[in-house]
Amino acid sequence: MGLSWDIPGPRSWPLPVEQNSAQQRRIDDKIVTSGFYSETEFTKSSNVFWPALTRCSRRQARLAFWYFLLVAGEAILLGFFASRYASYSGKPFYRWLSDRLLSPYISQWHPLLTQDLLPGTVVQADILCTNNTLYQGIGSQYFMKEGELSGIILQKPRRFDRDPYLKAKNEGAKPEKKEYWISIPSQHLYFFADKIVNMNLSYVTVAGTKASLAAVEKFLAYESQLCHRCRDKASLAAVEKFLAEEFSPLTKSLGKLSVSVVGQKKPSSTDQK
Repeated sequence: MGLSWDIPGPRSWPLPVEQNSAQQRRIDDKIVTSGFYSETEFTKSSNVFWPALTRCSRRQARLAFWYFLLVAGEAILLGFFASRYASYSGKPFYRWLSDRLLSPYISQWHPLLTQDLLPGTVVQADILCTNNTLYQGIGSQYFMKEGELSGIILQKPRRFDRDPYLKAKNEGAKPEKKEYWISIPSQHLYFFADKIVNMNLSYVTVAGTKASLAAVEKFLAYESQLCHRCRDKASLAAVEKFLAEEFSPLTKSLGKLSVSVVGQKKPSSTDQK
């Protein structure tokens, strides 16, 4: 309101009004209000009512214009910063701004179930259901209800054939787990949240390899203490500890979720030979 009434420029554009002083605004408002309230007052001031109504309408339209323009600008700006959370999180000011203005009003499922944590990856979900069946797939979409996860869709889903695997293991064999994954003939498989017992998330590169620890450390670079511990020798335990602290506010709502960090295994001297 102050912008459209008192600041030079916005106070006269768009829809300029010649008589635009504070006193004239009060007079116009009084004439228009009286005319709408009482037919007698309207009849007495009919010669000034319509010009006053025109001026009031132009002022209100100008107020609405600047209001919605500023709201749209704020939404675009906050959306821009939120979409670059991973890139800017190392900057102290942005971190402070995010903790106070962005994170409290954004569903924290979004960075977990999208590529915002580690750009350039896809989210692979391992879901254990109430029927003790383990499913795996690429997170495609998720659905919310009153701030809580209500469901998730997996692409390229597959099911772990647990019973034959345990039978082979009990017989003394050394079965390969990858041989017991059975593809499900479905492009999209939907899971209701109340049927999920546990969900493990991994961030996988497009090439199909686990996201490297270096990428995780880059994302967590703003934590100077963590970077100091990981400068000479990478520490998966330190990274996992940080993630646990980072998502500690979600303890109640994310009781069904665990987040793991997988580092690339360095080749041993035997492998090199």
